[in-house]
Amino acid sequence: MSQEQTKSETKSCPFNPNAPGFDVNPYPMFKDLRTQAPISYWDQGHGWIVTRYEDVIAALRDNKRFSTNPADWELASTLGTAALIPERDELNKSNLFALSDADHARVRRLVSPAFTPRAVEWLRPEIQAIVDELLDAAEAKGTVNLVSDIADPIPARVMSSLLKIPKGREVLFQRFTEASIKSILPSLIPPEELVAVRKDIREGIALLRETIEERRRNPVENDILTTLIQTEEQGDKLSTSELLSLVASLIVGGFETTVHLIGFTLSNILRRPELFAQLKAEPELVKNTLEEVLRFDNFGKLGLTRYAREDVEFGGVKIKKGQRLFLMINSAMHDEAAFPNPETFDVRRSTTATVAFGNGMHFCLGVHLARLEGRIAVDTLLKRFPDMKLVKPPTFGPHPVLRKMETLEVQLIARS
Repeated sequence: MSQEQTKSETKSCPFNPNAPGFDVNPYPMFKDLRTQAPISYWDQGHGWIVTRYEDVIAALRDNKRFSTNPADWELASTLGTAALIPERDELNKSNLFALSDADHARVRRLVSPAFTPRAVEWLRPEIQAIVDELLDAAEAKGTVNLVSDIADPIPARVMSSLLKIPKGREVLFQRFTEASIKSILPSLIPPEELVAVRKDIREGIALLRETIEERRRNPVENDILTTLIQTEEQGDKLSTSELLSLVASLIVGGFETTVHLIGFTLSNILRRPELFAQLKAEPELVKNTLEEVLRFDNFGKLGLTRYAREDVEFGGVKIKKGQRLFLMINSAMHDEAAFPNPETFDVRRSTTATVAFGNGMHFCLGVHLARLEGRIAVDTLLKRFPDMKLVKPPTFGPHPVLRKMETLEVQLIARS
């Protein structure tokens, strides 16, 4: 394939996230792409697939030539979120990804103190109580689906607790989180689902607005939403629109990401008896295990998106202004040039080069909360059920942007 290729000069790359077996193991397909067509145009997704580590990291760090704002996409007016799901327009205007570099830096500076490791650590007792309660119910059942019975409820309940979502509104809140994640790439949502997605987003935004206004009237001590509302630096505060977008971003970034971090980690542990035994002997390795799962078996399907601010010569390919890039972080973390023996699961591997949570100025804001939830859930399960057994391999369901694990059936055997 020519090093001077453009979209019009090349056939669409053979990337197919709906191919049989892709959700179980997408890495052979990514290896072929890295070897044969590391940057190639994908017609179905209307964007460039970027698979090598060096190219992914370069685009993540290049804020001059590449934008995170979906409004900069050449097809935004016809296939973008505002066109297909106008209910999200209010959120998108003040979304961290849509803000100018200066405004992004301002908002990030205001909110970052609320998401440091030390700041989220006060949530540990609350998260632990949620996990313990879920495991009490699971133990009574004996055989459970770790995804739906344990992993799914944890981030939903943590986020509900974090934001103090009113009792009785939790189901609506969860529908909103699921719809928000799907709306990241609305052109990939089946047309018959769009009506329901739009309704859930509309009702969820109303719920968030009510919650923010109620917290303005009644501040709560040691409450993250109150902290965000009251945060001020030299007279600068977050606007209601910025707060709304920020909370929505936290939900999108912290919900299914955490569900799959827990599910994929447990799946990898239970399918590796030697790893399970190692973690029983050295429980401090749980933290490393989570990081290696994020590298080795990342649950993302389409990576992170960027949009060309100008005509760009990138990795030997000519990319036109407004075209979209899919930065395949899952492929990048299997690139032999960045990770020695990438196909080997190594719990003691250094993951300092990971791009699981992005890189550069848009590094994931909620990373410490996701890691804390994952560590508590996995560590508690291993300690409480040291003899649990996998009943059958995990199964996967359809999802536009994630390798959606639907079932992980496990027999729980409590310590005698």
